[in-house]
Parts: sequence; C-alpha cells; structure tokens
Amino acid sequence: MNTIPTCPFALPPLPERSRDPLDIGSHETWFRAYTGLELEVCPFERGPEELKVEHTFRVLEHARAICQGEGFAAPLTRACLLAALYHDLARFAQYRTWHTFKDADSCNHGELGAALVEHYQVLSCEPLVRTAVTRAVALHNAFALPEHLPCDVAKVTEVVRDADKLDILRVMDEHLSRPGPYSPTVVLSLPDDPDLFSQTVLDCALTGRVASYTDLASVNDFRLLLGTWIFSLSFATSRQRLTEAGHARRLLGQLPDHIYGPARDRLLAELDALLSVPAV
Repeated sequence: MNTIPTCPFALPPLPERSRDPLDIGSHETWFRAYTGLELEVCPFERGPEELKVEHTFRVLEHARAICQGEGFAAPLTRACLLAALYHDLARFAQYRTWHTFKDADSCNHGELGAALVEHYQVLSCEPLVRTAVTRAVALHNAFALPEHLPCDVAKVTEVVRDADKLDILRVMDEHLSRPGPYSPTVVLSLPDDPDLFSQTVLDCALTGRVASYTDLASVNDFRLLLGTWIFSLSFATSRQRLTEAGHARRLLGQLPDHIYGPARDRLLAELDALLSVPAV
C-alpha cells in the first residue's frame, strides 16, 4: 500500500493489553471510538459506514464461535479475534476518500487496512500476535491465499475469511430478500437484469469452484457467487453455522430456473449434504 489517506481527526488513546488473553475489550473500545469519529467527519450518507460497524462486530462474533468450536488455544484465539475486529478498518477511510467500497474503483481495503493497523499502532501492545494479525488483515479479502504461509498466519486468516463470509451472507440475504431497487453500494453497482449472466460464474458453481467478483455481470450472478462460498469455508464450525443460518439457501432460492437452475440446484445439493454432517 503506497498512500495512506490523511486522517482528519485526532486518534483515540491506544488500546491496552488485558491480562486475560481472550479479552480484547480495550481494542473494541478503540474501534468504536475511531469509527464514531469517522462517522462524524464522513462527507457522505453515513448508512453504509454504520453497516460496516455492525458487520465488524458480527464477524467478531463468528470468529469467536469458530475458535471455540475448533478448540483453539488462547493465544491463537486472541490473534483471530483481533484480526476479525480490524479486518475492515480501512473501509471507513476508503468510503470517506473515494465514496465507494468497491476496491477496483478505490484501493485494496485489505492492504490499506494492514497499513492503517501499523500506522495507527493499534497493535503496539500485542507483540506476540502483531505479525499474524496484520498479515491476516492484509490477506482477508484475497481471492486465494499464497502458498507456504506461516501456520499461525494461515490459520488466523482462514478464520477471518470464514467469519467475514458468514456475515456477508446475512447482509446480502437481508438486502436482496426485499423488493428492489437495491443499493448500488451493496450490490457493487451491478445491474438487476434477469437476462444478464456470466457463464464463468455458472461454470464455477457447476464444477465446485468459488466464483470471482471480477466475473459478475448481474445481481443474480452475485447471488450465485455467494452460494459458491460453500466451497471455500475452512472449518467445520463455519460450515455448520452457514447451514444453520439459512442465508445461502434463501439467496439461491431467489434465482430463476431458465438460466441458473442447474447451477443453483448443484449448490442446494451441497447445502443438503452439509445438513447430514454431525454437528461440531
């Protein structure tokens, strides 16, 4: 990340480390104070930023559940929780500077987030997990992770990526389950045209691969892409939470038969198969 947007306000006092490795309350306090200041100076409509604050704490909740379900030790859990809290730190400067959450039209928010974590020194009291957390923030939005990552970095990043996807499914389900028109910010300015589709996205669903944002042609493609995330979740706890929530099933159920039927049914069958897996 070459350029960090100027921060137009004084930063809150830095977090302090708790004696309890599972307590990141000081960091949560800092994050709420920081985002409150971002909301105050935002020159645009604040709703999208408010949704990002809510999203962050829901991702944190998912990350905590994944760590507990997978039986992670306390130091690894702490790294996962901090990475979940800070994973979208850059979204606020991104929106304030470019008036968009679309990385292609602004910046890579993962890389900017890692740069801000370092620039703001929010992990100055976390020497044991600082590297893993910062790298997880940088990589959480990558299409695929690099090979040969250190074990702790890979694990923390995978937790954040799973937790992030689980809440994005909720956000999209809530938004797309109501009548349009849809917010351009939420649907990445994609057209809601039932005749537009991407064969590449369809092929990904049919062959068990995760679709890419760069291949989307319509809102319905976006629905299908979200369903392909079933193939990318790293943990049994994540897959269990995905099926229990029902968001992916509802999103796929909104797809029309004439183009999306086979791809949709393939993904629904995958969800049905997960339902038969014993709970974690």
